[in-house]
Amino acid sequence: MTESFETTAPHRRVRVWFGAHPIADHTTAADQAAQYEEAMRRRFASLRVTSEPVLVTAMSAPEMSR
Repeated sequence: MTESFETTAPHRRVRVWFGAHPIADHTTAADQAAQYEEAMRRRFASLRVTSEPVLVTAMSAPEMSR
């Protein structure tokens, strides 16, 4: 039996949205993501800016050895 689960990585995904369409998509380390998010909020003041943790799937030990 193999198990997998999701954990958050020390990275974040920052996106700038024009309606339902992302016009900028950037993934980086958490500290740099905060700076990028702040810059995008200034640059695109009227658009929605989101910052989400990046999810990674971790596999159990038997799968990783394949």
